[in-house]
Amino acid sequence: MLRLFALVAVVALCSVLATAWLTAQVTIAGLRETQGDVLEASDRVADALSEYASTHSDWSGAQPLVQRLAEGTGQRITVTDVQGTVLVDSTTSGAPLPDRPSARIDVLNTYPTGGETPTAATDAATPCPDGTTDQGQCAVSGGPYAAGPPDGSPIDPRATGPLALNAAERETSRRRADRLAACLRATTRSDVQVETTATGRSVVRISGAVPAVPTSCDLTRAAAPLPSEIGPLALLNSATNACTRRQDGPKVDLTPDLGWTQRLPRTTASDAVVQTCLTDARRELLTAHVAPPALLFVTRPRQQAAVFLDLSTGNWWRILGLSTLVLVISLGFAAVAGRQLVGPLAALTTAVRQMRGGDLSARAEVRRRDEVGGLAAAFNAMAESRERDEMLRKAMVADVAHELRNPLSTIRGALEGAQDGLLDTDSQLVDSLLEETLLLQHVVEDLRDLAAADAGDLRLTIRPLPVAAVVDQVLAAHAQDAADGGVRLVNEVAASLVVAADGLRVRQLLGNLVTNAVRHTPPGGSVRVSATLTDGWVTVDVRDTGEGIPASQLPHVFDRFWRADPSRTRASGGSGLGLAIVRQLTEAHGGSVAVTSTVSEGSTFSVRLPVADTNVDLDRTSGAGRGTYPVMRVESRGRAAEAPGAGGALPAGPTPQVGPRCRSAPAQARTLS
Repeated sequence: MLRLFALVAVVALCSVLATAWLTAQVTIAGLRETQGDVLEASDRVADALSEYASTHSDWSGAQPLVQRLAEGTGQRITVTDVQGTVLVDSTTSGAPLPDRPSARIDVLNTYPTGGETPTAATDAATPCPDGTTDQGQCAVSGGPYAAGPPDGSPIDPRATGPLALNAAERETSRRRADRLAACLRATTRSDVQVETTATGRSVVRISGAVPAVPTSCDLTRAAAPLPSEIGPLALLNSATNACTRRQDGPKVDLTPDLGWTQRLPRTTASDAVVQTCLTDARRELLTAHVAPPALLFVTRPRQQAAVFLDLSTGNWWRILGLSTLVLVISLGFAAVAGRQLVGPLAALTTAVRQMRGGDLSARAEVRRRDEVGGLAAAFNAMAESRERDEMLRKAMVADVAHELRNPLSTIRGALEGAQDGLLDTDSQLVDSLLEETLLLQHVVEDLRDLAAADAGDLRLTIRPLPVAAVVDQVLAAHAQDAADGGVRLVNEVAASLVVAADGLRVRQLLGNLVTNAVRHTPPGGSVRVSATLTDGWVTVDVRDTGEGIPASQLPHVFDRFWRADPSRTRASGGSGLGLAIVRQLTEAHGGSVAVTSTVSEGSTFSVRLPVADTNVDLDRTSGAGRGTYPVMRVESRGRAAEAPGAGGALPAGPTPQVGPRCRSAPAQARTLS
């Protein structure tokens, strides 16, 4: 019981620790998931607000957009200026904001660190394609070719300001781009696509290198600025050239797609100067048309936390008390479960001790259907079997004493009478004494056979045995007794049936069955012996037309010293061991015996023996087999060794050839009367 309590305590403690660890892991996972949701929501909100800032000059009209974003993400969204003044807030709670913003909204400088466009100096260690190391003077082109639009600009491409086209200009630009693309496809066989930029202008993209644009395609008209672009483009061009002059850069002419042309050869250094100046000029132009920089805060709405425990000293005691309560409850359940478990085991132990003390009537009173109940039921079954065996042992001792006392009393009385001169010592007295002596010998031999079978020392010499020949011999041995009783003996066994058995023991068991059948069959009746072959087994039936056996007695027919007549008279039965010997001998052969009976109609005893699984040619004279079937000496324990076949020799007489798969054929009945 103490070990059970200790086990339950350890299990409860481990459960508490495992629950705490699992709770911590789940909490951490939940926090990480929440942080991921917040980061994802921050990216979506920052992108939407950047688009708003690119097309609006201030944040005064951003409240509806912020409200929609807050409802869609389930987060609180707040926009402040760079000094921390709240510009837009999705809630009115006024709760304090975190120290660090979720993002910075600045469409004129989208680099996370607030840096500028990289210059050629950052890549000075990279050699030029022609092998020189002066990265700043690496040639981009050998002549005054046009440069494309700036790549990697820190300005949000959606920030177009005065460069945005109206609807009519968008349509005009689209038509020009489509005509140019069609011409290029027809003349260059290249993959040409038309794309629309953030300003609304349509541009042509050519995949792969094109040596030169054909003059017939009118590139100049397609690249010409539209009316709304002329003014802003002139301002950008002027500001950019003023900047390049200050840095000794080339003079450039900007194109509507923000590319440029220059008269001097292009180098990486000149391109870096032009790009830096162009970015500054665009910022100066767009400042009045985009919203000023702002800070974005994306947080979860403030909720009242339901805190049951914190990590204060007082709550540590609360945690300890709760854990102790869990342990106490666990031990209480353990006490109840232990009582339910230990109680039946204690009752079972008491019953075992009583049985060890000699009380074979002891039983375990356990009314359960679990494993303990199954153990108690098995013990009770064992106790009942042992008590029954003890009763049978005592009854057998009494029966043996009774069987031996009567003949010995008869012999003693006759000898004492002869000694006193009361009886003549003639042949009649000698015959009487001899008969009683033979009876004693018969009882002793039967007991010896049963003892040998019980001890596993019953030796069998297994060989092919024709069933019909053995039955003929048994019926011939009982012919005189049957004739004296007016009983007809009939052999209906087919001549082709052969079993693997000990001939002496088979004659003994069949003899016991025929003896009982003749003894209990009235004059005019018959005893028939037949046999059938089924699935490798030969079943020999001994059927009589006698008085029959009551159904209540059938389970005890093969018990030792059982007699159909409870009065135990010699006229109605022998020693009471014959049928017990039949069962032992049959089981020693690996077979079985059964009985069916109907009162006033007769009984049938069926002996099941294994068929001989080989071809044998038996000698008609000696009965010895001339074949490959091994002659074996088998003990009832299951041990076997080769031995001569003399012990199973059959009587002389006609015997047919047999085989392992012979079938029962209708046999002509042989009658002895």
